[in-house]
Amino acid sequence: MAGRSRRPVWAGVSVAVVVLGLAGVRFVRWKSEPSGAGASGPKRLAVLPFENQGPPETDYFAEGMSDEVRGKLASLPGFAVVASTSSNQYKKTTKPMEQVARELEVRYLVVGKVRWEKASGGGRVRVVPELVEVEPSGVQMQKWRQPFDATLTDVFQLQAEIAEKVAGSLDVALSAGQHTAFAEKPTQSLAAYDAFLRGELAYRHKRWREAANAYEQAVTLDPGFALAWAHLSRTHSAWYEHSPTPAGARTAREAADRAVALAPARAEGYEARAHYYAMELDNARGLVEIERAERLAPRDVDVLNRKARLERNLGRWEESRRVSEKAKQLDPRSIATARDLTLTLNALRLYPEAQAEGDRALALDPTDLTALTYRVDASLGQGDLAGARAVVRAASKAIEPAELVFCMPEWAFDGQQQQLLLTLGPDRFDNDRALWAWSRARIYAFRGDAARARENFELARAEFETKLRAAPQQAFWRAQYAAVLAYLGRKAEAIEEGERAGAVMPLTKHALAGPGIQKWLVEIYVLVGENEKALELLEPLLEIPHGFSPGWLRIDPTFAPLHGNPRFERLVGKEP
Repeated sequence: MAGRSRRPVWAGVSVAVVVLGLAGVRFVRWKSEPSGAGASGPKRLAVLPFENQGPPETDYFAEGMSDEVRGKLASLPGFAVVASTSSNQYKKTTKPMEQVARELEVRYLVVGKVRWEKASGGGRVRVVPELVEVEPSGVQMQKWRQPFDATLTDVFQLQAEIAEKVAGSLDVALSAGQHTAFAEKPTQSLAAYDAFLRGELAYRHKRWREAANAYEQAVTLDPGFALAWAHLSRTHSAWYEHSPTPAGARTAREAADRAVALAPARAEGYEARAHYYAMELDNARGLVEIERAERLAPRDVDVLNRKARLERNLGRWEESRRVSEKAKQLDPRSIATARDLTLTLNALRLYPEAQAEGDRALALDPTDLTALTYRVDASLGQGDLAGARAVVRAASKAIEPAELVFCMPEWAFDGQQQQLLLTLGPDRFDNDRALWAWSRARIYAFRGDAARARENFELARAEFETKLRAAPQQAFWRAQYAAVLAYLGRKAEAIEEGERAGAVMPLTKHALAGPGIQKWLVEIYVLVGENEKALELLEPLLEIPHGFSPGWLRIDPTFAPLHGNPRFERLVGKEP
Protein backbone atom coordinates (compact mmCIF):
# COMPACT_ATOMS: atom_id res chain seq x y z
CA MET A 1 0.00 0.00 0.00
CA ALA A 2 1.07 3.53 -0.49
CA GLY A 3 2.82 5.17 2.34
CA ARG A 4 4.43 2.08 3.78
CA SER A 5 8.04 2.07 4.63
CA ARG A 6 9.56 -1.37 4.97
CA ARG A 7 6.28 -3.26 4.88
CA PRO A 8 6.54 -6.53 2.87
CA VAL A 9 3.33 -6.00 0.92
CA TRP A 10 2.16 -6.49 -2.65
CA ALA A 11 2.23 -2.79 -3.45
CA GLY A 12 5.56 -2.13 -1.81
CA VAL A 13 8.27 0.16 -3.03
CA SER A 14 10.26 -2.14 -5.28
CA VAL A 15 8.66 -4.08 -8.11
CA ALA A 16 10.68 -7.09 -7.05
CA VAL A 17 9.24 -6.94 -3.55
CA VAL A 18 5.77 -7.01 -5.12
CA VAL A 19 6.58 -10.25 -6.85
CA LEU A 20 7.24 -11.89 -3.66
CA GLY A 21 3.11 -11.50 0.05
CA LEU A 22 -8.54 -17.93 13.40
CA ALA A 23 -9.29 -16.43 16.40
CA GLY A 24 -6.64 -17.87 18.69
CA VAL A 25 -4.58 -20.94 17.88
CA ARG A 26 -6.22 -23.32 15.44
CA PHE A 27 -5.22 -26.79 16.51
CA VAL A 28 -4.74 -28.99 13.47
CA ARG A 29 -7.13 -31.88 13.04
CA TRP A 30 -5.76 -35.24 14.13
CA LYS A 31 -7.10 -37.62 11.52
CA SER A 32 -8.91 -40.65 12.84
CA GLU A 33 -7.26 -42.69 10.07
CA PRO A 34 -3.85 -41.17 9.37
CA SER A 35 -1.83 -42.65 6.56
CA GLY A 36 -0.07 -45.46 8.37
CA ALA A 37 0.78 -49.05 7.63
CA GLY A 38 -2.03 -50.60 5.69
CA ALA A 39 -3.58 -47.28 4.64
CA SER A 40 -4.28 -46.83 0.95
CA GLY A 41 -2.76 -43.35 0.64
CA PRO A 42 0.85 -42.26 1.04
CA LYS A 43 2.32 -42.46 4.52
CA ARG A 44 2.62 -39.03 6.15
CA LEU A 45 6.04 -38.53 7.64
CA ALA A 46 8.23 -35.75 9.01
CA VAL A 47 12.01 -35.71 9.32
CA LEU A 48 12.88 -33.44 12.24
CA PRO A 49 16.23 -31.62 12.36
CA PHE A 50 18.86 -34.03 13.63
CA GLU A 51 20.41 -33.10 16.96
CA ASN A 52 24.02 -32.00 16.69
CA GLN A 53 26.12 -33.66 19.37
CA GLY A 54 29.34 -32.11 18.12
CA PRO A 55 30.65 -28.54 18.43
CA PRO A 56 28.10 -25.75 17.76
CA GLU A 57 29.97 -24.75 14.60
CA THR A 58 28.95 -28.07 13.00
CA ASP A 59 25.21 -27.41 13.41
CA TYR A 60 24.90 -26.81 9.69
CA PHE A 61 26.22 -30.32 8.99
CA ALA A 62 23.57 -31.97 11.20
CA GLU A 63 20.84 -29.91 9.52
CA GLY A 64 22.19 -30.87 6.12
CA MET A 65 22.08 -34.54 7.03
CA SER A 66 18.38 -34.36 7.96
CA ASP A 67 17.64 -32.28 4.85
CA GLU A 68 19.20 -34.92 2.59
CA VAL A 69 17.32 -37.80 4.22
CA ARG A 70 14.10 -35.77 3.97
CA GLY A 71 14.69 -35.05 0.30
CA LYS A 72 15.30 -38.69 -0.57
CA LEU A 73 12.16 -39.86 1.22
CA ALA A 74 10.11 -37.09 -0.39
CA SER A 75 11.09 -38.43 -3.82
CA LEU A 76 9.27 -41.71 -3.14
CA PRO A 77 5.62 -41.95 -4.20
CA GLY A 78 4.79 -43.96 -1.07
CA PHE A 79 5.41 -40.97 1.23
CA ALA A 80 3.93 -37.55 1.87
CA VAL A 81 6.85 -35.83 3.61
CA VAL A 82 6.44 -32.56 5.51
CA ALA A 83 8.63 -29.84 4.00
CA SER A 84 11.72 -28.50 5.72
CA THR A 85 10.11 -25.09 6.37
CA SER A 86 7.73 -26.78 8.80
CA SER A 87 9.99 -29.55 10.12
CA ASN A 88 12.79 -27.11 10.90
CA GLN A 89 10.54 -25.28 13.35
CA TYR A 90 11.14 -28.21 15.69
CA LYS A 91 14.89 -27.85 15.94
CA LYS A 92 15.84 -28.43 19.59
CA THR A 93 12.15 -28.71 20.46
CA THR A 94 11.13 -29.82 23.93
CA LYS A 95 7.63 -30.74 22.80
CA PRO A 96 6.54 -34.36 23.23
CA MET A 97 6.56 -36.41 20.04
CA GLU A 98 2.82 -36.88 20.33
CA GLN A 99 2.32 -33.11 20.13
CA VAL A 100 4.78 -32.70 17.25
CA ALA A 101 3.05 -35.46 15.27
CA ARG A 102 -0.34 -33.92 15.95
CA GLU A 103 0.78 -30.44 14.89
CA LEU A 104 2.37 -31.75 11.69
CA GLU A 105 -0.54 -34.11 11.00
CA VAL A 106 1.78 -37.10 10.56
CA ARG A 107 1.95 -40.60 11.96
CA TYR A 108 5.69 -41.14 11.56
CA LEU A 109 8.64 -39.09 12.78
CA VAL A 110 12.29 -39.56 11.86
CA VAL A 111 14.64 -38.14 14.48
CA GLY A 112 18.34 -38.51 14.91
CA LYS A 113 21.61 -37.51 16.53
CA VAL A 114 24.74 -36.55 14.59
CA ARG A 115 28.33 -36.12 15.63
CA TRP A 116 31.00 -35.07 13.15
CA GLU A 117 34.44 -35.71 14.59
CA LYS A 118 36.70 -33.60 12.45
CA ALA A 119 40.19 -34.77 11.62
CA SER A 120 42.64 -34.59 8.75
CA GLY A 121 40.99 -36.08 5.68
CA GLY A 122 37.52 -35.15 6.95
CA GLY A 123 37.16 -37.28 10.07
CA ARG A 124 34.27 -39.56 11.00
CA VAL A 125 30.52 -39.15 11.20
CA ARG A 126 28.34 -40.95 13.71
CA VAL A 127 24.57 -40.86 13.14
CA VAL A 128 21.88 -42.50 15.26
CA PRO A 129 18.55 -42.18 13.38
CA GLU A 130 15.25 -43.44 14.71
CA LEU A 131 11.82 -43.97 13.18
CA VAL A 132 8.92 -43.48 15.59
CA GLU A 133 5.27 -44.26 14.96
CA VAL A 134 2.78 -42.15 16.90
CA GLU A 135 -0.69 -43.69 16.95
CA PRO A 136 -3.82 -41.52 17.12
CA SER A 137 -4.13 -42.53 20.78
CA GLY A 138 -0.72 -40.96 21.43
CA VAL A 139 1.05 -44.26 21.96
CA GLN A 140 4.59 -44.19 20.55
CA MET A 141 6.38 -47.17 19.06
CA GLN A 142 9.96 -47.34 17.86
CA LYS A 143 9.78 -48.81 14.37
CA TRP A 144 13.50 -48.75 13.69
CA ARG A 145 16.73 -47.47 15.16
CA GLN A 146 20.29 -48.11 14.06
CA PRO A 147 23.60 -46.38 14.75
CA PHE A 148 25.88 -45.65 11.78
CA ASP A 149 29.58 -44.88 11.95
CA ALA A 150 31.43 -43.95 8.77
CA THR A 151 34.15 -41.77 7.38
CA LEU A 152 33.11 -38.39 6.04
CA THR A 153 33.84 -39.62 2.51
CA ASP A 154 30.93 -42.05 2.91
CA VAL A 155 28.43 -39.41 4.02
CA PHE A 156 26.32 -39.64 0.85
CA GLN A 157 26.11 -43.42 1.07
CA LEU A 158 25.13 -43.00 4.70
CA GLN A 159 22.27 -40.64 3.84
CA ALA A 160 20.97 -43.05 1.21
CA GLU A 161 21.17 -46.02 3.57
CA ILE A 162 19.21 -44.21 6.30
CA ALA A 163 16.46 -43.26 3.82
CA GLU A 164 16.31 -46.82 2.49
CA LYS A 165 16.05 -48.25 6.00
CA VAL A 166 13.19 -45.91 6.85
CA ALA A 167 11.37 -46.83 3.65
CA GLY A 168 11.89 -50.52 4.24
CA SER A 169 10.63 -50.28 7.81
CA LEU A 170 7.37 -48.86 6.46
CA ASP A 171 7.09 -51.43 3.66
CA VAL A 172 7.77 -48.91 0.91
CA ALA A 173 9.80 -50.75 -1.73
CA LEU A 174 12.31 -48.94 -3.91
CA SER A 175 12.48 -49.61 -7.61
CA ALA A 176 15.79 -50.17 -9.35
CA GLY A 177 15.68 -46.61 -10.60
CA GLN A 178 15.04 -45.27 -7.10
CA HIS A 179 17.95 -47.29 -5.74
CA THR A 180 20.13 -45.72 -8.43
CA ALA A 181 18.85 -42.22 -7.66
CA PHE A 182 19.48 -42.69 -3.93
CA ALA A 183 23.05 -43.77 -4.64
CA GLU A 184 23.82 -40.69 -6.74
CA LYS A 185 26.21 -38.22 -5.15
CA PRO A 186 25.32 -34.53 -5.54
CA THR A 187 29.04 -33.76 -5.74
CA GLN A 188 32.33 -35.61 -5.72
CA SER A 189 33.92 -32.88 -3.61
CA LEU A 190 33.44 -32.96 0.14
CA ALA A 191 34.78 -29.41 0.34
CA ALA A 192 32.12 -28.28 -2.15
CA TYR A 193 29.45 -30.07 -0.14
CA ASP A 194 30.64 -28.38 3.04
CA ALA A 195 30.42 -24.98 1.34
CA PHE A 196 26.95 -25.85 0.04
CA LEU A 197 25.70 -26.70 3.55
CA ARG A 198 27.05 -23.40 4.87
CA GLY A 199 25.16 -21.67 2.07
CA GLU A 200 21.97 -23.47 3.08
CA LEU A 201 22.27 -22.21 6.65
CA ALA A 202 22.88 -18.63 5.53
CA TYR A 203 19.99 -18.78 3.06
CA ARG A 204 17.57 -19.93 5.76
CA HIS A 205 18.49 -16.84 7.76
CA LYS A 206 18.21 -14.55 4.68
CA ARG A 207 21.87 -13.65 4.75
CA TRP A 208 21.97 -13.36 0.97
CA ARG A 209 25.56 -12.21 0.50
CA GLU A 210 26.92 -14.91 2.79
CA ALA A 211 24.79 -17.57 1.11
CA ALA A 212 25.82 -16.46 -2.38
CA ASN A 213 29.51 -16.53 -1.43
CA ALA A 214 29.18 -20.05 -0.03
CA TYR A 215 27.37 -21.37 -3.11
CA GLU A 216 29.93 -19.66 -5.34
CA GLN A 217 32.65 -21.49 -3.47
CA ALA A 218 30.76 -24.78 -3.90
CA VAL A 219 30.45 -24.44 -7.69
CA THR A 220 34.04 -23.24 -7.99
CA LEU A 221 35.22 -26.38 -6.21
CA ASP A 222 32.87 -28.55 -8.29
CA PRO A 223 31.51 -26.92 -11.48
CA GLY A 224 29.26 -29.96 -11.97
CA PHE A 225 27.38 -29.47 -8.67
CA ALA A 226 23.89 -28.92 -10.12
CA LEU A 227 22.07 -28.39 -6.83
CA ALA A 228 24.54 -25.71 -5.76
CA TRP A 229 24.00 -23.90 -9.08
CA ALA A 230 20.23 -23.99 -8.52
CA HIS A 231 20.56 -22.61 -5.01
CA LEU A 232 23.03 -19.97 -6.16
CA SER A 233 20.39 -18.83 -8.65
CA ARG A 234 17.56 -18.66 -6.11
CA THR A 235 19.81 -16.72 -3.72
CA HIS A 236 20.59 -14.07 -6.32
CA SER A 237 16.90 -13.84 -7.23
CA ALA A 238 15.99 -13.34 -3.56
CA TRP A 239 18.82 -10.84 -3.13
CA TYR A 240 17.69 -8.96 -6.24
CA GLU A 241 14.26 -8.51 -4.69
CA HIS A 242 15.88 -6.37 -1.99
CA SER A 243 18.79 -4.87 -3.91
CA PRO A 244 18.25 -5.03 -7.68
CA THR A 245 21.35 -4.95 -9.89
CA PRO A 246 21.88 -6.10 -13.49
CA ALA A 247 24.75 -8.31 -12.35
CA GLY A 248 22.53 -10.06 -9.80
CA ALA A 249 19.86 -10.76 -12.40
CA ARG A 250 22.42 -12.08 -14.86
CA THR A 251 23.93 -14.42 -12.27
CA ALA A 252 20.48 -15.71 -11.30
CA ARG A 253 19.68 -16.57 -14.93
CA GLU A 254 23.05 -18.11 -15.78
CA ALA A 255 23.15 -20.24 -12.62
CA ALA A 256 19.61 -21.55 -13.21
CA ASP A 257 20.45 -22.46 -16.81
CA ARG A 258 23.58 -24.25 -15.62
CA ALA A 259 21.57 -26.24 -13.06
CA VAL A 260 19.07 -27.36 -15.71
CA ALA A 261 21.81 -28.31 -18.14
CA LEU A 262 23.60 -30.40 -15.52
CA ALA A 263 20.49 -32.08 -14.09
CA PRO A 264 17.52 -31.88 -16.47
CA ALA A 265 15.66 -34.57 -14.51
CA ARG A 266 15.72 -32.60 -11.23
CA ALA A 267 13.14 -29.99 -10.25
CA GLU A 268 15.47 -27.49 -8.57
CA GLY A 269 16.87 -25.92 -11.74
CA TYR A 270 13.43 -25.30 -13.22
CA GLU A 271 12.21 -23.83 -9.95
CA ALA A 272 15.23 -21.52 -9.93
CA ARG A 273 14.41 -20.45 -13.49
CA ALA A 274 10.80 -19.79 -12.48
CA HIS A 275 12.01 -17.59 -9.61
CA TYR A 276 14.25 -15.69 -12.01
CA TYR A 277 11.45 -15.07 -14.51
CA ALA A 278 9.09 -13.97 -11.74
CA MET A 279 11.73 -11.52 -10.58
CA GLU A 280 11.96 -10.19 -14.15
CA LEU A 281 8.12 -9.99 -14.28
CA ASP A 282 7.94 -12.55 -17.08
CA ASN A 283 5.36 -14.59 -15.23
CA ALA A 284 4.15 -16.57 -18.24
CA ARG A 285 7.63 -18.02 -18.81
CA GLY A 286 7.99 -18.52 -15.10
CA LEU A 287 4.81 -20.60 -15.06
CA VAL A 288 6.15 -22.82 -17.86
CA GLU A 289 9.29 -23.49 -15.81
CA ILE A 290 7.49 -24.13 -12.54
CA GLU A 291 5.12 -26.59 -14.24
CA ARG A 292 8.19 -28.51 -15.41
CA ALA A 293 9.39 -28.55 -11.82
CA GLU A 294 5.97 -29.69 -10.61
CA ARG A 295 5.94 -32.64 -13.00
CA LEU A 296 9.24 -33.77 -11.49
CA ALA A 297 8.29 -33.01 -7.86
CA PRO A 298 4.47 -32.87 -7.59
CA ARG A 299 4.45 -32.86 -3.78
CA ASP A 300 7.18 -30.28 -3.26
CA VAL A 301 5.58 -27.46 -1.26
CA ASP A 302 8.22 -24.91 -2.31
CA VAL A 303 7.40 -25.65 -5.95
CA LEU A 304 3.67 -25.35 -5.26
CA ASN A 305 4.09 -22.05 -3.43
CA ARG A 306 6.09 -20.65 -6.34
CA LYS A 307 3.41 -21.83 -8.73
CA ALA A 308 0.66 -20.21 -6.65
CA ARG A 309 2.49 -16.86 -6.78
CA LEU A 310 2.99 -17.06 -10.52
CA GLU A 311 -0.68 -17.94 -11.07
CA ARG A 312 -1.61 -14.97 -8.90
CA ASN A 313 0.74 -12.62 -10.75
CA LEU A 314 -0.97 -13.69 -14.00
CA GLY A 315 -4.39 -12.90 -12.55
CA ARG A 316 -5.47 -16.53 -12.29
CA TRP A 317 -6.76 -16.01 -8.80
CA GLU A 318 -8.84 -19.10 -8.22
CA GLU A 319 -6.12 -21.37 -9.60
CA SER A 320 -3.60 -19.65 -7.33
CA ARG A 321 -5.87 -20.23 -4.37
CA ARG A 322 -6.36 -23.89 -5.33
CA VAL A 323 -2.61 -24.49 -5.53
CA SER A 324 -2.05 -22.78 -2.17
CA GLU A 325 -4.75 -24.94 -0.61
CA LYS A 326 -3.01 -28.03 -2.00
CA ALA A 327 0.29 -26.88 -0.52
CA LYS A 328 -1.46 -26.24 2.78
CA GLN A 329 -2.84 -29.77 2.80
CA LEU A 330 0.59 -31.23 2.15
CA ASP A 331 2.33 -29.05 4.72
CA PRO A 332 -0.17 -27.53 7.17
CA ARG A 333 2.53 -25.74 9.16
CA SER A 334 4.16 -23.90 6.26
CA ILE A 335 4.26 -20.22 7.21
CA ALA A 336 5.05 -19.32 3.57
CA THR A 337 1.86 -21.00 2.37
CA ALA A 338 -0.20 -19.33 5.09
CA ARG A 339 1.19 -15.91 4.17
CA ASP A 340 0.59 -16.41 0.46
CA LEU A 341 -2.95 -17.56 1.03
CA THR A 342 -3.72 -14.58 3.28
CA LEU A 343 -2.40 -12.21 0.63
CA THR A 344 -4.50 -13.83 -2.09
CA LEU A 345 -7.66 -13.75 0.03
CA ASN A 346 -7.07 -10.08 0.84
CA ALA A 347 -6.70 -9.23 -2.84
CA LEU A 348 -9.96 -11.10 -3.56
CA ARG A 349 -11.55 -9.05 -0.74
CA LEU A 350 -12.54 -12.25 1.06
CA TYR A 351 -11.69 -10.61 4.34
CA PRO A 352 -13.19 -13.03 6.89
CA GLU A 353 -11.30 -15.88 5.22
CA ALA A 354 -8.17 -13.72 5.10
CA GLN A 355 -8.50 -12.94 8.80
CA ALA A 356 -8.78 -16.63 9.62
CA GLU A 357 -5.77 -17.56 7.49
CA GLY A 358 -3.78 -14.62 8.87
CA ASP A 359 -4.55 -15.71 12.42
CA ARG A 360 -3.44 -19.24 11.50
CA ALA A 361 -0.17 -17.85 10.13
CA LEU A 362 0.48 -15.92 13.32
CA ALA A 363 -0.31 -18.99 15.39
CA LEU A 364 2.41 -20.79 13.41
CA ASP A 365 4.91 -17.97 13.94
CA PRO A 366 3.89 -15.00 16.12
CA THR A 367 7.13 -13.19 15.18
CA ASP A 368 6.55 -13.18 11.41
CA LEU A 369 6.19 -9.53 10.43
CA THR A 370 4.93 -10.30 6.93
CA ALA A 371 2.17 -12.53 8.29
CA LEU A 372 1.23 -9.78 10.74
CA THR A 373 1.14 -7.22 7.94
CA TYR A 374 -1.24 -9.29 5.84
CA ARG A 375 -3.43 -9.97 8.86
CA VAL A 376 -3.60 -6.23 9.59
CA ASP A 377 -4.55 -5.61 5.96
CA ALA A 378 -7.53 -7.93 6.38
CA SER A 379 -8.89 -5.59 9.06
CA LEU A 380 -8.01 -2.38 7.22
CA GLY A 381 -9.68 -3.74 4.07
CA GLN A 382 -12.94 -3.89 6.01
CA GLY A 383 -12.49 -0.37 7.33
CA ASP A 384 -11.78 -1.72 10.81
CA LEU A 385 -8.98 0.51 12.09
CA ALA A 386 -9.62 -0.40 15.72
CA GLY A 387 -9.43 -4.08 14.84
CA ALA A 388 -6.13 -3.58 13.00
CA ARG A 389 -4.64 -1.77 15.98
CA ALA A 390 -5.85 -4.53 18.31
CA VAL A 391 -4.02 -7.13 16.19
CA VAL A 392 -0.85 -5.05 16.43
CA ARG A 393 -1.20 -4.65 20.18
CA ALA A 394 -1.57 -8.41 20.57
CA ALA A 395 1.54 -8.94 18.43
CA SER A 396 3.58 -6.67 20.70
CA LYS A 397 4.13 -9.66 23.01
CA ALA A 398 6.24 -11.33 20.31
CA ILE A 399 7.57 -8.52 18.09
CA GLU A 400 9.59 -5.57 19.34
CA PRO A 401 7.80 -2.20 19.09
CA ALA A 402 10.35 -0.77 16.66
CA GLU A 403 9.42 -3.49 14.15
CA LEU A 404 5.66 -3.18 14.68
CA VAL A 405 5.61 0.27 13.14
CA PHE A 406 6.26 -1.33 9.75
CA CYS A 407 3.11 -3.45 9.68
CA MET A 408 0.63 -0.64 8.95
CA PRO A 409 0.55 2.49 6.80
CA GLU A 410 1.63 5.61 8.66
CA TRP A 411 -1.89 7.01 8.94
CA ALA A 412 -3.05 3.90 10.81
CA PHE A 413 -0.52 4.27 13.65
CA ASP A 414 -1.72 5.53 16.96
CA GLY A 415 0.09 8.52 18.43
CA GLN A 416 2.56 6.42 20.41
CA GLN A 417 3.57 4.40 17.36
CA GLN A 418 3.96 7.55 15.27
CA GLN A 419 6.27 9.01 17.88
CA LEU A 420 8.26 5.79 18.00
CA LEU A 421 8.75 5.79 14.23
CA LEU A 422 10.07 9.35 14.38
CA THR A 423 12.83 8.19 16.75
CA LEU A 424 14.11 5.50 14.37
CA GLY A 425 17.19 6.12 12.26
CA PRO A 426 17.84 5.06 8.65
CA ASP A 427 19.48 1.85 9.86
CA ARG A 428 16.04 0.55 10.91
CA PHE A 429 14.94 1.03 7.27
CA ASP A 430 17.78 -1.13 5.91
CA ASN A 431 19.65 2.16 5.39
CA ASP A 432 17.16 3.16 2.72
CA ARG A 433 17.11 6.89 3.37
CA ALA A 434 14.38 7.47 0.79
CA LEU A 435 11.91 5.31 2.71
CA TRP A 436 13.10 6.65 6.04
CA ALA A 437 12.49 10.24 4.98
CA TRP A 438 9.18 9.34 3.31
CA SER A 439 7.76 7.76 6.47
CA ARG A 440 8.82 10.68 8.64
CA ALA A 441 7.41 13.18 6.16
CA ARG A 442 4.04 11.43 6.05
CA ILE A 443 3.69 11.43 9.83
CA TYR A 444 4.58 15.11 10.04
CA ALA A 445 2.06 15.82 7.27
CA PHE A 446 -0.71 13.93 9.09
CA ARG A 447 0.17 15.85 12.25
CA GLY A 448 -0.07 19.17 10.43
CA ASP A 449 3.63 20.05 10.86
CA ALA A 450 4.12 21.45 7.36
CA ALA A 451 7.71 22.63 7.86
CA ARG A 452 9.08 19.30 9.05
CA ALA A 453 6.99 17.45 6.48
CA ARG A 454 8.46 19.51 3.64
CA GLU A 455 12.00 19.11 4.97
CA ASN A 456 11.66 15.32 4.92
CA PHE A 457 9.83 15.20 1.58
CA GLU A 458 12.72 17.17 0.04
CA LEU A 459 15.18 14.66 1.46
CA ALA A 460 13.07 11.80 0.12
CA ARG A 461 12.94 13.46 -3.31
CA ALA A 462 16.72 13.67 -3.54
CA GLU A 463 17.15 10.07 -2.37
CA PHE A 464 14.57 8.71 -4.83
CA GLU A 465 16.25 10.58 -7.69
CA THR A 466 19.53 8.85 -6.80
CA LYS A 467 17.84 5.45 -6.71
CA LEU A 468 16.09 5.99 -10.03
CA ARG A 469 19.28 6.99 -11.78
CA ALA A 470 20.61 3.54 -10.89
CA ALA A 471 17.38 1.65 -11.67
CA PRO A 472 15.11 3.75 -13.93
CA GLN A 473 12.71 0.85 -14.62
CA GLN A 474 11.74 0.36 -10.97
CA ALA A 475 8.10 1.37 -11.33
CA PHE A 476 7.26 1.50 -7.62
CA TRP A 477 10.21 3.71 -6.81
CA ARG A 478 9.09 6.04 -9.60
CA ALA A 479 5.49 6.02 -8.39
CA GLN A 480 6.52 6.86 -4.85
CA TYR A 481 8.84 9.54 -6.18
CA ALA A 482 5.85 10.98 -8.02
CA ALA A 483 3.86 10.99 -4.76
CA VAL A 484 6.71 12.88 -3.06
CA LEU A 485 6.57 15.50 -5.84
CA ALA A 486 2.80 15.74 -5.35
CA TYR A 487 3.24 16.44 -1.64
CA LEU A 488 5.78 19.12 -2.54
CA GLY A 489 3.22 20.81 -4.81
CA ARG A 490 5.06 20.04 -8.06
CA LYS A 491 1.88 19.03 -9.86
CA ALA A 492 2.97 18.69 -13.48
CA GLU A 493 6.10 16.71 -12.59
CA ALA A 494 4.16 14.48 -10.20
CA ILE A 495 1.60 13.57 -12.85
CA GLU A 496 4.29 13.00 -15.48
CA GLU A 497 6.32 10.70 -13.22
CA GLY A 498 3.23 8.84 -12.03
CA GLU A 499 2.12 8.18 -15.59
CA ARG A 500 5.65 7.04 -16.51
CA ALA A 501 5.42 4.51 -13.69
CA GLY A 502 2.08 3.35 -15.06
CA ALA A 503 3.59 2.90 -18.51
CA VAL A 504 6.39 0.73 -17.07
CA MET A 505 3.92 -1.36 -15.06
CA PRO A 506 0.50 -1.43 -16.76
CA LEU A 507 -2.44 -3.39 -15.38
CA THR A 508 -1.89 -6.12 -17.97
CA LYS A 509 1.72 -6.84 -16.94
CA HIS A 510 1.23 -8.00 -13.37
CA ALA A 511 -2.03 -8.69 -11.54
CA LEU A 512 -0.69 -7.32 -8.25
CA ALA A 513 1.93 -4.79 -9.28
CA GLY A 514 -0.18 -3.22 -12.05
CA PRO A 515 -3.08 -2.31 -9.76
CA GLY A 516 -0.54 -1.23 -7.15
CA ILE A 517 0.80 1.42 -9.53
CA GLN A 518 -2.76 2.49 -10.37
CA LYS A 519 -3.39 2.96 -6.64
CA TRP A 520 -0.39 5.29 -6.44
CA LEU A 521 -1.76 7.23 -9.42
CA VAL A 522 -5.12 7.64 -7.70
CA GLU A 523 -3.39 9.07 -4.64
CA ILE A 524 -1.22 11.36 -6.76
CA TYR A 525 -4.26 12.79 -8.53
CA VAL A 526 -5.97 13.36 -5.17
CA LEU A 527 -2.88 15.07 -3.76
CA VAL A 528 -2.65 17.49 -6.71
CA GLY A 529 -6.40 18.24 -6.69
CA GLU A 530 -7.41 16.28 -9.81
CA ASN A 531 -10.30 14.53 -8.07
CA GLU A 532 -12.26 13.53 -11.17
CA LYS A 533 -9.20 11.91 -12.73
CA ALA A 534 -8.63 10.08 -9.48
CA LEU A 535 -12.19 8.74 -9.54
CA GLU A 536 -11.87 7.67 -13.17
CA LEU A 537 -9.01 5.38 -12.13
CA LEU A 538 -10.55 4.38 -8.83
CA GLU A 539 -13.85 3.02 -10.11
CA PRO A 540 -12.40 0.23 -12.33
CA LEU A 541 -9.72 -0.49 -9.73
CA LEU A 542 -12.41 -1.56 -7.29
CA GLU A 543 -13.75 -4.06 -9.82
CA ILE A 544 -10.57 -6.16 -9.94
CA PRO A 545 -8.69 -8.04 -7.20
CA HIS A 546 -6.41 -5.78 -5.23
CA GLY A 547 -5.84 -4.41 -1.74
CA PHE A 548 -8.00 -1.35 -2.38
CA SER A 549 -11.52 -1.65 -0.98
CA PRO A 550 -14.42 0.61 -0.03
CA GLY A 551 -13.64 -0.09 3.63
CA TRP A 552 -10.03 1.02 3.20
CA LEU A 553 -11.09 4.18 1.37
CA ARG A 554 -13.44 5.15 4.20
CA ILE A 555 -10.63 5.29 6.79
CA ASP A 556 -7.57 6.37 4.79
CA PRO A 557 -7.14 10.16 5.32
CA THR A 558 -5.34 10.45 1.99
CA PHE A 559 -8.78 10.33 0.36
CA ALA A 560 -10.43 12.89 2.65
CA PRO A 561 -10.60 15.44 -0.24
CA LEU A 562 -13.01 13.05 -2.02
CA HIS A 563 -15.44 12.87 0.88
CA GLY A 564 -18.78 14.35 -0.11
CA ASN A 565 -18.22 13.74 -3.81
CA PRO A 566 -21.29 11.73 -4.97
CA ARG A 567 -19.19 9.34 -7.09
CA PHE A 568 -16.87 8.63 -4.19
CA GLU A 569 -19.68 8.21 -1.70
CA ARG A 570 -21.34 5.67 -3.98
CA LEU A 571 -18.08 3.72 -4.14
CA VAL A 572 -17.44 3.62 -0.41
CA GLY A 573 -21.09 2.85 0.28
CA LYS A 574 -20.67 -0.55 -1.35
CA GLU A 575 -20.24 -3.60 0.81
CA PRO A 576 -16.51 -4.28 1.45
